[in-house]
Amino acid sequence: MLRMKSTCERCSAPLGLADEAFICSFECTYCPSCAEQLTHNCPNCQGQLLLRPKRTSSPTEVPDRRFKAKLEKLLT
Repeated sequence: MLRMKSTCERCSAPLGLADEAFICSFECTYCPSCAEQLTHNCPNCQGQLLLRPKRTSSPTEVPDRRFKAKLEKLLT
């Protein structure tokens, strides 16, 4: 499961689940401004920074109990 980091790794700008953010394959996370300044290249791994998918809610807020139980088992 994709880890949705809540701040930009470069400038510490807050990034919500539905906010635009850019990530590399190692899930390094940057705000749009920093990603642009970095020319969409991750300074940590040199990978390409791509637009992160948006979420509208946390996966633990999903109403399906089976999915929630499976997710909690994976996270513990």
